[in-house]
Amino acid sequence: MAKLAATIPPVRYRRTPSSFLKRLTRPFTAPFREILGGPDLEHCDHRRVDCGVVDVEFFLPAASFGGEAEYPTNVDLKNIPAPEMAYEYRTEHDILRLGVSNWKYGRPKLEPTRFLPVPQGPYVIVTTSWQLERIKNSLRLEVGNTAMLEQYLTDDYYAHLESEGGRNWKIRARTQNELEPRGWDQESIDEQIATQLFDPPKNYESMMFNGVNWLRYIWAPRQNYPKALSYTCVLTPSFLLTVSFGLTEMTAASLKHWWSPLVEDSEILIQGVKLHYKNLSDTI
Repeated sequence: MAKLAATIPPVRYRRTPSSFLKRLTRPFTAPFREILGGPDLEHCDHRRVDCGVVDVEFFLPAASFGGEAEYPTNVDLKNIPAPEMAYEYRTEHDILRLGVSNWKYGRPKLEPTRFLPVPQGPYVIVTTSWQLERIKNSLRLEVGNTAMLEQYLTDDYYAHLESEGGRNWKIRARTQNELEPRGWDQESIDEQIATQLFDPPKNYESMMFNGVNWLRYIWAPRQNYPKALSYTCVLTPSFLLTVSFGLTEMTAASLKHWWSPLVEDSEILIQGVKLHYKNLSDTI
C-alpha cells in the first residue's frame, strides 16, 4: 500500500512569482495547462452569522450545481435546536452548518482527451461546509490555543476509530469473526485487517488568518486519496468552527492536477473568515 506522503502532494501555493517571459506567454499556454473550475469567487454571498458571543463573517461562493438552501443568520450556542443539527461524517461531531457551497475541477480547455468521443467528467467535486462543531464530552478548550486543539482532535480521532464500537474496532471484530472459523492463521487475519483500517490525520499545520489561529489537516482514511481538507479553530470554549472541503474524486490518478489549486483556493476562502467577539471574557 502506498504511503500517504507519497500520494498527496505537499500543501503549498500553486501560483508563485513568474518570470516576465512566462507572464507574457501565459495567455497562449493557459488553455493547454490550467485546469478549469474552482469556487465562483466573483459571486459570493457575504454572510455574517450572529452566534451570541461572537459574529462569524465569511464569503459563501455561489454553488455550481444543486438548489440553494437557507442557512441561519442567528445562532444561540446555548440552545441549538435539535432538528438543525447533523453529524459530521469524519468524527460524528454534532454540527450546525452556516453555509455550504460546491464546485468542480476539470481538464484544461485544450487538454487532448477532451477531443475523444467519450464523456469527460471532472477530476473532482468539492463540497465545502462552514460549520459549528460541538466539543465532545463537555470539554472546554481555550480560544487561540492550537496545541490544546491539536491534542483534542488527535484524541478524538483515536477514540472515534479505535475505542470499542469505533470504526477500526468494528473492522477488527468483524474480520476476526469471519476468517477465524475458516481456518485462517492470525498473521494472515492481521494482514487482511490492516488493509481495511481507517487512518486519522497525520499532521496538523498551525496557521493564522485575520488574527484567528487555525489548524489545517487532511482526512485521508484509506491512504489512497484525501477525502477532506479541513481548517478548524476554537470558536468558543464549547464550540469549534470548521471549514471542511469534502472531496469526491471522479477521475482516477488525477490528484496531481487539482490538489494545488484546491489548496490555494481554500486559503483564499479562509482569508475571508473573520471572528468578531463581543466580550473577550467569553473566549475563556
